[in-house]
Amino acid sequence: MKLAAFVALGLSVLFVSGPPSAPTQQTVSLVDAPTMGSSLAKVVIVEFSDFHCPFCRKSARETLPHIKREYIDAGKVLYAFRNFALRPQAPDAGVAALCGARQGKFWELHDRFFSAPRPVPPGDLEAHAKAVGLDLPRFRTCMKGIARDDVRVDTEEARRLGFAGTPAFLIGYNEGNERMRPVHRIGGFESFAAFKSVLDPLVNRR
Repeated sequence: MKLAAFVALGLSVLFVSGPPSAPTQQTVSLVDAPTMGSSLAKVVIVEFSDFHCPFCRKSARETLPHIKREYIDAGKVLYAFRNFALRPQAPDAGVAALCGARQGKFWELHDRFFSAPRPVPPGDLEAHAKAVGLDLPRFRTCMKGIARDDVRVDTEEARRLGFAGTPAFLIGYNEGNERMRPVHRIGGFESFAAFKSVLDPLVNRR
């Protein structure tokens, strides 16, 4: 069983990766985070990820498709993505993905970046943007603008939450108003079965 301390608003809460842990009243913002699934879903997963992380790539390829099929597409889980850009060129890929989000193409870029045979270097980002149909002048302007600050803010938030590596996940309840209340955390790559053992009790809770 993995234990980790989560510190927010001056209060320490213990989260457990494994069996359900006691709920907490602390909440985490989903504002401006790209999401997949129904905003009315009872349960939320927030992933903090790095587009150059091999274990994030493994999670995106092997675990996320099963979560999407069983929980997201069924309206049971809202899935949110936030950047935790730890590797040197990861911030550029994170910025590009958020610029894609501004044109409604975040998940298309997310999937292309993680399905590429190697981490996408900065010089190749525009080619991927073109491939998913982005307006390139808008994309270029965005790459120089506020999306870069958004990646930095996400990364600082992940550290504030006590995460030190990627991928990292918070799982909990949808509180509305673009906020979620985490009751579990998972650090590192985990199988779909590990997520299912956490998600089913939350989804089925009356």
